[in-house]
Amino acid sequence: MSWRRARRVEAAAVLALVVALVDTLGWREWRLIVDLTSVNSEAAAQRLASGRLVGLPSVVERTRKLATDQLAGATPESLAAALARIGGLQRRWMPTAAFGFLNLASEEFLRGRIRDSVTALGEALARDPTSPSLHRIQALFLFSVGQRQGALAELAIAEAIAPGFHEPEVELTFEDERSVIFEGLRMRTEFYPRRATENALALARAIREKGDDDEARSELARFRGQPAVEIELARWAIDEGDLEAAVEMLLPIALRSANPRSLRAQAWSVISVARDLSGDVEAALAAAGEALALDPNSPAPYLTLAGLAQGRGDLQSAFEHLQRAWGMDPVNTGLLTRIASVAEQAGKTADALLALERAVEIDPGTPRLAVLLVELQLRTGHYAEAAMSLSRALDRHPTDPGLLRLADRLPREVGIR
Repeated sequence: MSWRRARRVEAAAVLALVVALVDTLGWREWRLIVDLTSVNSEAAAQRLASGRLVGLPSVVERTRKLATDQLAGATPESLAAALARIGGLQRRWMPTAAFGFLNLASEEFLRGRIRDSVTALGEALARDPTSPSLHRIQALFLFSVGQRQGALAELAIAEAIAPGFHEPEVELTFEDERSVIFEGLRMRTEFYPRRATENALALARAIREKGDDDEARSELARFRGQPAVEIELARWAIDEGDLEAAVEMLLPIALRSANPRSLRAQAWSVISVARDLSGDVEAALAAAGEALALDPNSPAPYLTLAGLAQGRGDLQSAFEHLQRAWGMDPVNTGLLTRIASVAEQAGKTADALLALERAVEIDPGTPRLAVLLVELQLRTGHYAEAAMSLSRALDRHPTDPGLLRLADRLPREVGIR
C-alpha cells in the first residue's frame, strides 16, 4: 500500500470517527431536550432557543418529531424564540421540507405578526401542498386577519384531501361547515383522479340532498353505464316511485356473471327493495336470497332483509339482521343510527344507546349524531348522561343549532320530570 493510499484510509477513518462523535453528541442533546419537554417545557424551549449543540445536523433532523404542543407550558417569548431557532435551522438543512417554514410561521403568529405568518405558511404549503393539517392551520391564520373566504377555501381543500380530518380544530358555523364539506366534494377529483366515479357519486348525492335533482343527474351523466352509477340511479328511481324502471336498470347488472359478486349482490339487494315496495314480498325475499348467496360477507343483503322484516313488523328479526350487517361494516355511522332506531322500537334501550354512543365515538365531527344521542338519553331518562354528552358535543360544536336547542331544552326537561 502506497503512503498516499494509507493517508486516504487514515483520513477516512478519522472522518468516520468525527461523524460518529457528532452523531453521539446530537443524540445525547436530543434525549436531553425530549426529557426536558416532559418535566419542564420552559427549560426545553430555552435550550432549543440557545443551546449550542441544537445546531448539529443530527439534532435538527430529529426536531421534525417535536410537536409545538409539547412545549405548550413554555412562556410565549421562550416558545417563539425556540420556534425561530428550530425553524431557521430546519430551513437551512432541509430547504425542500415544510417543517422549517411551518415553525417560522408559528413564531410570527405568536409575535402577533399575522400577515407574515400567512406568508411563511404559504412557503410551507408550496413544499407540501397535500397536507390537510397545513391547509387547516392556514385557515386559522386567515381567519385571524379577517380573510374569511380564503380561510373557508383552505378548509375545503383540506376536506378534499382528507375527508373528515379535523386537526387542528377550526370553529365554524353550521352553514360554513356544510359549505366546506360540499366544496371539498367538488374539488376531490383534482386530488384523486383515479376515483372519479366514486367522487362523482358522493358529489351527486350531496347535490341531490340540497334539492337539485337535475344538477345531480348531470353530474353523473358522463359516468352512465358504469354499474355503481346505475345502481345509484336505480335507488333514485325507487325514491321517486318508479319501481319497474329501477328493476330494469338493475337486472342486467345482477345477472351478468362477469360482474364482481359483490356488485351483483348489491344490485339484487336494491331489486329486493323495489319488489318489496311493489307489494311482491315473495320476489323481494328471493332477490335478497340471491344477494346473500352471492356475497354472504357483505352488509347489503342483511340490510335488505332487515328492511323486509321491519315492513312486516318483525323488529326482532330486523334487529338481528342489522347486527350482522354491523359486524361486517363496524364504522358505518348510518347503519348505527338505523340500529338505534330499530332497537328503540323493539324496546332494546341499552342496545339503542350503545349504537349511538359508538356512532359519536366514530364520528365526533358530525353534530347530528350527538343530537340523536342526547335526544335518546332524554327520552329514556338518562339525564346525567345527556348533560355530559351535550357538554362534550358543545365543546366541539359550540354554534350548532341542534345542540343549542337541546341546551335550552335540557333544563326544562329535567325540571319537568
